[in-house]
Amino acid sequence: MTYLTIALILMLCAFLQTVAGFAFSLMAIPLLLLCDLTLPQAVVTSMMGSTVQRLLMVAKYHRQVDWPPLFRMYPWAVLGIFIGICLLRKISGLDANIIRQLFGGIILAVVGLQAFTRVKPREHVPAWCGWVAAFFSGILNGFANIGGPPMVFWILAHGWGRDQLRATMPCFTVMMVPIQTIFLFLSFGSAILCGFGQGAASAPAIILAVFLGNKASSYLSVPKLRLTIMLLLVATGLYYIIAPFCK
Repeated sequence: MTYLTIALILMLCAFLQTVAGFAFSLMAIPLLLLCDLTLPQAVVTSMMGSTVQRLLMVAKYHRQVDWPPLFRMYPWAVLGIFIGICLLRKISGLDANIIRQLFGGIILAVVGLQAFTRVKPREHVPAWCGWVAAFFSGILNGFANIGGPPMVFWILAHGWGRDQLRATMPCFTVMMVPIQTIFLFLSFGSAILCGFGQGAASAPAIILAVFLGNKASSYLSVPKLRLTIMLLLVATGLYYIIAPFCK
């Protein structure tokens, strides 16, 4: 039953990510924690599930991506991943309620940044902006597989076309997966193997969700769906913060 529940969670998150363009791990990890997974297991399961979706995007749009800047940013992302996984090790030993409160705060912070921060395209984006974005993306990716938000600001600062905007994020974050996997295994060992298996086993459901999401995006109002997802994330974040005080 747990495997089916996890597959359905990842399928839902893949569908929402495909239609709205964000929220896979922000939605997946709180739901996976409710399935009694530890935080590292939830992060690994989410990483594997989102990697399936990202690989589909890479296969479709890789020719639209300007790869050299991403390669130059990659070492900074690796450093960030190491720091993020060190944070994950520290936090994973805390009480489950404290972990949920911390993650609730992260959800609210990320949603707030996406809702209220506006970035206008510029003719020239300094290289150091990419390094900073990659570094913080690596930290968030290592900690909770949510490396997207810092990269969003860097990507939107460029006057790229629609396909390049859509493709750059998954192409960069999927580059982090091999080193992220190595660091996670070195940090947590066999305790997270089930997360790899559960995420990989959900691949058919995720592929189906991406297909359905691409079809549904022609009929759904994406702005309204994005607003709905943000409201759900805010409610989830508040619940995780407040719930321990109500026991």
